[in-house]
Amino acid sequence: TPSPTLPPRLVQKAELVRLSQALRQVPSLHWVVVEDAPVLSSLVSGVLHAAGLPHTQLCTATPPQLKLHEGDPNWLKPRGAEQRNEGLRWLREQAAAGKLVRGEEGVVYFADDDNTYSLELFEEVRERGRGWETN
Repeated sequence: TPSPTLPPRLVQKAELVRLSQALRQVPSLHWVVVEDAPVLSSLVSGVLHAAGLPHTQLCTATPPQLKLHEGDPNWLKPRGAEQRNEGLRWLREQAAAGKLVRGEEGVVYFADDDNTYSLELFEEVRERGRGWETN
């Protein structure tokens, strides 16, 4: 749970660093991070570069009409849909431009920076050959 005494961006940095530590143990990984913002942030760029993982940083802001308001139940509007779609758009562009290695299988897994992940999860996803979304 984020601490109310810390600014939200510092909580995001801590969550991304924690996630990067888990992802560094996963072989052949390319980390695509899509920020919910109109422009890329230097905070996220710094974390990604410090992680030392192959990565792509993207951004797309959630339109105001799709954002939850105080008191709204969390199921009222989709969360992160714009960002997931942006990540999939980028992946399709890479495939269309021939920038993905042909003949190699890959897995797309939608992770959330405020969750904690076990290495066993990534091993199971790789074995199954497909990912599934978590919320």
